[in-house]
Amino acid sequence: MYDLFLLDSFPQQQASMASHTLNGQKVWLKRAAKRNSQLAYAPLKLLAAWFNIEALKPVPNLGGEQSIFTEAQRIRALSEAGISVPVILAENPQALLLADAGSPEQPAETLLEKLKKASSVEEVDKALSQSIQALNAVHERNCYLSEAFARNILITQDQTVFIDFETDPGKVHTPINCMVRDWYCFIFSLYGKLSKSPMQIERLTPALIDGLHSARQEVREQFKKTLPKLLRLQKIPFKYLGSDGRKISVTLQALAMLNQRL
Repeated sequence: MYDLFLLDSFPQQQASMASHTLNGQKVWLKRAAKRNSQLAYAPLKLLAAWFNIEALKPVPNLGGEQSIFTEAQRIRALSEAGISVPVILAENPQALLLADAGSPEQPAETLLEKLKKASSVEEVDKALSQSIQALNAVHERNCYLSEAFARNILITQDQTVFIDFETDPGKVHTPINCMVRDWYCFIFSLYGKLSKSPMQIERLTPALIDGLHSARQEVREQFKKTLPKLLRLQKIPFKYLGSDGRKISVTLQALAMLNQRL
């Protein structure tokens, strides 16, 4: 059933990722997309070289069938390690059919959606604690994610599911730097997006400090080692460079606080 649905549906789907309903079940069809231009990685590559921060070296997304192959391979490896990732229902060289992470009773939301909708400190703390514990659990199993952004972390009532594995950072980085990169992806994806949510921002820093104190020692030490180098960016007046610049400025201020308290 799943194989036939995938074969029939992926040529008609225009978007690279879309949800479908199959016999009452919500599923996601992900099809091969065009590769990103290498020019898109140039700024990050330059920053990594300039500040000598290995963990910031970009991990190119090759797109096409290679990205589908990588995603399927990584999902299987992470699942075998006991990490919550999407279930592959069907696959071919150009597309994957994935089970939805939630259910009608417990729909999945991204961490970012969950935090923005939170109306109490308790809700914010629970979402942050759940996702940070799950991230540390990935690293404790000697694994790493691909793009550990808040939009790629799904929260249900009783589990945290990681998605989006089109790249393998292990092809570019050492395992520890992959884990440090996970932390930076996580942090940079939250401060800017939550900059206009005072309650969430207030709870984010202590949650990160607690999470990093609970992280693997090698990961925490490498993270701390890279912080002073990254904070040299504070010399650039990002807050005057539009909304994206202000988000970077807010994140760098938060990283400076982490640097003092770790």
